[in-house]
Amino acid sequence: MSRNIILFLSAFMATIGVSIGIFWLLGVRADDILKATGKTTTPPPAAETPVAEPAPEEPQRPEPTPVVEPAPQPTPRPILRTEPRETATPEKQEEVTPAPKPLKLAETPRSAEHAAALTVAAAMGTENPQEALQRLVEKGELSAEAAAALADWAGRNKVKAVEEVGNSRRANGDRVTRYRLVSENGQEDLLIDVVTKRDGATVVESVKVTSADKTAISSGSDSITVAEGFVEAVRRGDMNKARNMVTGSEVSDATVAGLCMIFEEGEFALRQQAPIRNTFENETNSGYLVYVESRHNASPANIGMELEKVQDRGWRVKAVALDALLSSYEGLATAEGGHYFPIVKNPKGGDSLALFFAFNESALTPRSVRQLQIVAELLKQSKGKLNISGHTDDVGSEKYNQALSERRADAVKEALVSFGVQADQITTHGLGKSQPRRTYASDASEQQINYIRGENRRAEIYLDFES
Repeated sequence: MSRNIILFLSAFMATIGVSIGIFWLLGVRADDILKATGKTTTPPPAAETPVAEPAPEEPQRPEPTPVVEPAPQPTPRPILRTEPRETATPEKQEEVTPAPKPLKLAETPRSAEHAAALTVAAAMGTENPQEALQRLVEKGELSAEAAAALADWAGRNKVKAVEEVGNSRRANGDRVTRYRLVSENGQEDLLIDVVTKRDGATVVESVKVTSADKTAISSGSDSITVAEGFVEAVRRGDMNKARNMVTGSEVSDATVAGLCMIFEEGEFALRQQAPIRNTFENETNSGYLVYVESRHNASPANIGMELEKVQDRGWRVKAVALDALLSSYEGLATAEGGHYFPIVKNPKGGDSLALFFAFNESALTPRSVRQLQIVAELLKQSKGKLNISGHTDDVGSEKYNQALSERRADAVKEALVSFGVQADQITTHGLGKSQPRRTYASDASEQQINYIRGENRRAEIYLDFES
């Protein structure tokens, strides 16, 4: 039995020794780990080593792992911070500098060229015209030179209206459409040329400051400006200004006066789109068609014009063709049951102005009085002689009609004198029924006969004289 006790004690002591060795090795390993992580430890008392040290050290073993984990973290974090900033930057810019609102046009455009002109006018009406015009330059819709001229004009004026003047074609196929920006103060307007390229692109190419008075032309005015000025003069009934734009003798005084009379009543007006269209142009000659519309006729009529470049005077009107316009006006007069042919051929050559009378009357109609006011303005500036002839229809005796024709001629003279024309400039004579404008066939209807007789009841003013 003692032998068994001895063996038990030996085994017990061996177990205790092994255990002490294991605990000692664990303590050394823990110190090594703490040193590697930069931590220090104070060795506990020897009595506490087997019991107290392992408990806190076991949970500290995972701590080295978080040391490795932060290394990959900095990479995703900057990415996450950068992406929101990139998306947020434009939003902040839009809030600070909002996109410009579309320009509000004053009317509905009739064409791409008209839209370009209206856009320019709208840009000039904004709070900052220079900035608005610069945006058009950046979009290729306006040349830089034109933008500078527009901005300068906008500093002094405001656009009241946009009027189309007319168009022409260049040798390379480009179409040029001219517009007038009418100023509110009525002092100076702008002429802008919108060029349409062959590929369809439009650009406001050039800008020119001009007088608000369309009839104020100079030797440096181009042909379309002179054409516009001439039409404006006859529309106003200003014969003197119209005659100053004429060269040579092909455009008679009667033609100019007749044009003034046609426009005086307000029956005809220039059409809005392309009122003046260029038909040809070279260094010395240019041709235009001027389109007019009637209040009572949907079909437009036209006036043909040829201009010539005269040394020291610039472009001037050389010839005027009124056949289409006179035909349209004759049709209107017929529909009204009256007669109105402002220009007729004189038997002696040239053109005469015709004033018409009612049956058996020598009193002037209100229309004739207005026409004579236009003629008087021309005669007051001239020293030439004026010849007035009176005429009748074929109803009644020759003696009676002779006296009636004389009274009609005298009525015209009296009206002109009342408007300031010198009496000694005017001669009159009656021709009775000897020189009818038209005759009728024996089988003509009563309606036809009455109409032709109405054409013959007239007085003619022969205006072709030297000033």
